[in-house]
Amino acid sequence: MSPIASSILTILALSSTALAFPKARRHPWNGGGPDYATGYGTGSGQGFAHSTGRIPFPAYNYTVGSGAGSSVQATSVPTLTVTVLPVAASSSVAALSFSNTTSAVPSVTGSVQVGAFFGRPSHGSVSSSFVESTTATSTFAESTSAASTSAESTSAASVTVESSTSSTVSSASASSTSSSSSSKLGLSYNTASLLSAFDGTSASWAYNWAASADGTISSDLEYVPMLWGLKSVSGWSDAAASAISSGSTHLLSFNEPDLSSQSDMEPATAAENHIEYLNPFADQAEIGSPAITNGAGTDPLMGIDWLNAFFKACGGECQVDFVAFHWYDAASNIDGFKSHVQDVIDAASSNGVSKVWLTEFGTTSGSDSEIVDFITEATSFLDSTAEVERYAYFMVGEGSGQLLSSSGELNTLGEAYVS
Repeated sequence: MSPIASSILTILALSSTALAFPKARRHPWNGGGPDYATGYGTGSGQGFAHSTGRIPFPAYNYTVGSGAGSSVQATSVPTLTVTVLPVAASSSVAALSFSNTTSAVPSVTGSVQVGAFFGRPSHGSVSSSFVESTTATSTFAESTSAASTSAESTSAASVTVESSTSSTVSSASASSTSSSSSSKLGLSYNTASLLSAFDGTSASWAYNWAASADGTISSDLEYVPMLWGLKSVSGWSDAAASAISSGSTHLLSFNEPDLSSQSDMEPATAAENHIEYLNPFADQAEIGSPAITNGAGTDPLMGIDWLNAFFKACGGECQVDFVAFHWYDAASNIDGFKSHVQDVIDAASSNGVSKVWLTEFGTTSGSDSEIVDFITEATSFLDSTAEVERYAYFMVGEGSGQLLSSSGELNTLGEAYVS
């Protein structure tokens, strides 16, 4: 956070109990890590401030979330002024968009209601704390581009909005078969034998956060190797080459480098090692970016902020054919899920990448019926979103919130996932 921002913003963050899953390195909540903010409302695009009040915002596109009875009107002056009012819950935030198709940035004035939750989600609630603000925010836009995405804030600031710059990455020309003609649905697993429960379903690919399958998997599934982190580089090249010779056409880069309990890397370090260990396979397979969390913030860098810094550090030299990312939150937050997917699509596009893979997603709270509803709507959304090439729910296992019963058969969540 900049000195200006830190002097005017107070961010409240409360942590809650981390969820326990097998193999700590394979789940973002297990083992702790920094709290991060989760935004609610209409947030999408790089203009979405992720409810941290980060100054300056990294782009110029905005949508104002408007409370009932609020007046938000466009004017001819390129200034956005909003008054942030406290709200009781995220459900009270409605949406009102403004856009401009000329070379000038429109201005908007009015009173809007915005809410945000901070902290690591827990089993007992959507999020761990709620932050309110009644302070005015003035934003001065310096851009000649059209405006039409999203901004939310919970704190006071008077700032200059900077247009985002993108790093160009080369597009792969691998000879692999495109997955567009097959199912997007994938399987994340620790135990290969459990995958047999999905025989005959629409699942088309699988991965296990490792460089080799660690068992026999169905010939109907493409196994996708991952270079999990720097401690996994030994033997990576041979394992990746072996997988490719056996039919793998995609490779996954580092797992959650923006999280201290996972592969934990600075963007520059990740870029350097991506170039060294992934780039050599550019003419043999399509390569993913490091898989980011849905965290937000700049201290430490997380989520999309980390991704943008990674591409900047790459300097156009990293071979990235699709952006990989993760999402976890309450089953009730399907709107937030959809918004975040679009945020990542927009971030990928701004960095020259047209496809995304959601390689982990899951819920942190909700009844079985609520999770079934979430899975049903989420997979329908992912299947209908052209930029989403593949996705994988967390995970193929017999634990709570996973896809199998204790007998290794599809449970209600698993049935919903493949239906």
